[in-house]
Amino acid sequence: MSWLKDVIVDILATAAIIAAVLTSNFFLKGLVWGYTGLLLFVKLLVYFGDGFMNMMNKAETTAPDWFTHLLYATNTGVLLYFQWWYAGAGWGVIWCLSYLTQRKLDQK
Repeated sequence: MSWLKDVIVDILATAAIIAAVLTSNFFLKGLVWGYTGLLLFVKLLVYFGDGFMNMMNKAETTAPDWFTHLLYATNTGVLLYFQWWYAGAGWGVIWCLSYLTQRKLDQK
């Protein structure tokens, strides 16, 4: 369970997403949209930029892959269920890019 510290930001993001869709708080909405955009940009940069791929290879985490998939699936599912279509689609793309990036790293 020492890997939990490696995914604390992802856990907080999931909690913020759930709180945002349940409360419609303006600040939380902005936080969700900002973090979604930032993470989408970073995932695209890592996947398409080989230099950034090397940085990802060095920044390995001990968290199991299933946990990250569970969080991304939860984020995507919650956003789509509450009809946040664009944010849900963004998290779906983030999830796919994370999977493809991990496959690229595993092949190296």
